[in-house]
Amino acid sequence: MFGFPKYLLLPIAGAALLLSSCASTSGPVKITKVNPYHLESTRIVDTDDQMVEFEHRRHLHGAITSEEYHAKMGQYYSVFWKSATKQSVTVRLDYRQGITGSQVFSKELFIAKPKRSNVTKFEVTGDEYRDGGKVTQWKASVIENGSVVAEYKSYLWKE
Repeated sequence: MFGFPKYLLLPIAGAALLLSSCASTSGPVKITKVNPYHLESTRIVDTDDQMVEFEHRRHLHGAITSEEYHAKMGQYYSVFWKSATKQSVTVRLDYRQGITGSQVFSKELFIAKPKRSNVTKFEVTGDEYRDGGKVTQWKASVIENGSVVAEYKSYLWKE
């Protein structure tokens, strides 16, 4: 059989079966990705990529005075998630900031009628950003009937 030892087939097949059972299953609710965006300068980014420039301008939109521009500085998070059920949920962002150390902050949004594909947006801006510093770790969760049904963490997140 193509020069492959037959005695290795059973252990390889068993390992594949075992690893596939450890993979997370796609339940009725799943967070597909989280897009973080850090806005730290009012100066428009000099780039040929129009999408990068648009993202920067979009977050600054509506600011006229210097105070309004500084109030928009901070970090923005878009949580993309899917739901096979139509049950109401709460989407939560837990995060830690550089100046506040290990203290965990949370923001929650209640979604009464989720769609099949959803985007929930969070902001850490203004005084909250100036006083606490950059977000160093974050975890997004979808909560249904009081229990976490989906979770997505940054690489640095520690429980």
